[in-house]
Amino acid sequence: MANDIPAGIRIIRGANRTLGRVAPSLASRLSRRIFSTPRKFTPRDWEMPFETMARRERLPSGLSVLRAGDGPTVALIHGWEGRATQFAAFAPALLAHGFSVVAIDAPGHGHSRGKQSDPYRFAEALIDVSAHVGTLYGAVGHSMGGGSIALALSSGLSLSRAAIIASPSSLHDVLHRFSAAMHLPPRATDHFVRDARRRIVARGYRTDDIEGALRAVTVPALVVHARDDKEVPFADAERIAGFWPGSTLLPVERVGHRRILRDPITIAAITEYFHAGLTRED
Repeated sequence: MANDIPAGIRIIRGANRTLGRVAPSLASRLSRRIFSTPRKFTPRDWEMPFETMARRERLPSGLSVLRAGDGPTVALIHGWEGRATQFAAFAPALLAHGFSVVAIDAPGHGHSRGKQSDPYRFAEALIDVSAHVGTLYGAVGHSMGGGSIALALSSGLSLSRAAIIASPSSLHDVLHRFSAAMHLPPRATDHFVRDARRRIVARGYRTDDIEGALRAVTVPALVVHARDDKEVPFADAERIAGFWPGSTLLPVERVGHRRILRDPITIAAITEYFHAGLTRED
């Protein structure tokens, strides 16, 4: 979640200390609603050139995407409470190297329909986009978007290369971090995590988490993470690189969790990584 916590959530956090002990199931349900309901934020000025230079399309599923360029297609998927235009600095670099881009507003985000979302809906969005535009050459995901690439790959998404930016290594850890941020006591946390896993299974997914999904993935990947990321620890990137066969870890400095999307070193490294793979395929 973003750092600017609304007053209503601060009140719930305070109430959870008591409610979570006397009515853990109720506290879990309230927290789940918050966890799965993204807030929408107005794009920053630096994002707007991407909206202007790209064409916005709505897919039959209700997803909204920004598309630009010709050539092998790279999908771009943001993180929680993000939006497609956050790739405004990435798109020109990829286009200059001969790629086309399709930047996704994930379900419940940006211009896409829906009110609720989660990593699996993000993954389904990637698969939906691939079905609509054709086989993707690559995908770049930030934060939750990076984790969703792993989930989509384990569900049949075809890619030649992937780039994972500032992404968590474990949905289990994300659930527990959220529980701690919401001040849920242990019993309420147990309810919250069990309920999340039950819902995952009900939608046809396994519960072996991102690590289990990645162990069967053979797509090469570049894992980029800032050492000073205060939202997702750098250790998560080390774990991802450790259990993703064929991945390479690139540490970057002093760009945090969000500024990394405008970091020239990150953008150049990912663009060159994709282009090098394309050159070898040729």
